[in-house]
Amino acid sequence: MITLAFSAVSGSFGLQSSSAISAAGIISYWPRVNVTVNINNLIGVNNLSLGFMLDWQWKGFCDYAIRRQLAQDANFKLIRLFDWRYQPGASPDPCIYWNETTRTGIFDWRDVDLLVDRIFEIGAEPLICLGRYSPSHTEYYPKGMAVNPATDLPYPESFAAYAREWVKHFKETGKLVRFYEIFNEPFSYFGWSVDYVKLGYFKDLFNVCARAMRAENPNVMISFDFTTAKKVLDYWVIYGEDIDYLDAHKYDCNSIPGFDDAEVFKRAEERRFLSDSTFYGFNDAQRIWLNARGKLLPTVISESNINSAYGEAGTDPRMVQIIGAVRTALVLRVGILTGLNYHLYYEFSNSASQASGGGYGFGMINSDNNKPWYPYYAQKLVGQNLALNDPILEVSSSSEDVRVLAWRNNMKINILLICKVNETRVVNLRGITGQLTLHWIDNTIPFTEAAIQNKTINTEEALQLRGYTVMLLQANV
Repeated sequence: MITLAFSAVSGSFGLQSSSAISAAGIISYWPRVNVTVNINNLIGVNNLSLGFMLDWQWKGFCDYAIRRQLAQDANFKLIRLFDWRYQPGASPDPCIYWNETTRTGIFDWRDVDLLVDRIFEIGAEPLICLGRYSPSHTEYYPKGMAVNPATDLPYPESFAAYAREWVKHFKETGKLVRFYEIFNEPFSYFGWSVDYVKLGYFKDLFNVCARAMRAENPNVMISFDFTTAKKVLDYWVIYGEDIDYLDAHKYDCNSIPGFDDAEVFKRAEERRFLSDSTFYGFNDAQRIWLNARGKLLPTVISESNINSAYGEAGTDPRMVQIIGAVRTALVLRVGILTGLNYHLYYEFSNSASQASGGGYGFGMINSDNNKPWYPYYAQKLVGQNLALNDPILEVSSSSEDVRVLAWRNNMKINILLICKVNETRVVNLRGITGQLTLHWIDNTIPFTEAAIQNKTINTEEALQLRGYTVMLLQANV
């Protein structure tokens, strides 16, 4: 058995001989982490595909081939978009006017068709979110659509007719659009703690929509993004129409400043994966639905980032830094191990020059120069090298400081190392012999010039892995 010695020191990355490392005192000084890979023991298969939210800059995605190429290079498979925002040009907005009396609308589908075509061209598919509650009633419903004063929502039959028009259009144009959500973040209507009267009104709207959409195309998949909340799921298995996937948003902070790095990483690995006082973990939610309705549902995180907050202080600057990449890699690792089907990062791109305060926005691509931030590269390392049904291999780490994941893709063994501490850890890797190709991101290149670094080594060489790091090691089978 050949052992590789890995060493992490905050601030830089280098290759040295084992004797040089020993002479420098690195191996003796820093804590050791033993990572063992058993390439002959399969513990499962991968179900995860990656995706993102295409929000304000949807038109730039259509117009710039370089952005679509970036999305294709990372192998993103599901792209979420909104139907309607009140700001001109902020979303495709195909419904020019809705006639509440006839429950019909005037539509211009050109922008929607172009966007959906661009999504399919890169090998992905859309998830279309229809509607959102707004107290002003003007921001997220088509012009002309009435609101029932008794419920503070659109009339179910009217909104269902609008939703059915989307399904009908794609059926008539031959576009295989499967995924839909009814309302973004409906907790803004019925509350985080859940007002059951309002939940009932939302249920009525959803039920009518689901029946109308499935009547047009029985193959559509419909849900909403609060389905793993305990009160909602417990209610829904009794009163709601079928949902076709479990859907939740995952932000690990909800204020600025948020939690410190260590707490963010902890929440990255637990929030929405483990049950808590408010939400079922995905696997628990799956069991509840399976027991009640007899179907094992797919699972989708339809928005995800370190922090959901923004304001006068801007956004959380860690979103675009190596910390954001480590957090994202931790989420993907747990998602793979727990059978998650889709993880959608919020969001694809934004202009850093327009971001206020101390942050750079929510995007993983800087649209000012079309260059990625570090969280994009963390996802690219995984997305380029992980396919559906790839075998997951047994692997262990002796320390909480270094998370690991291993899988076989085509003729390569892939080992993902995620360093959660910003100080040196010496890692002894066992179970792999021969030549290794390394791809990694860390702080040795500033996040403003983020890039993947690459190196091929022989097993007699030793690595220094420095600080917060996401690294993919590859060996030929």
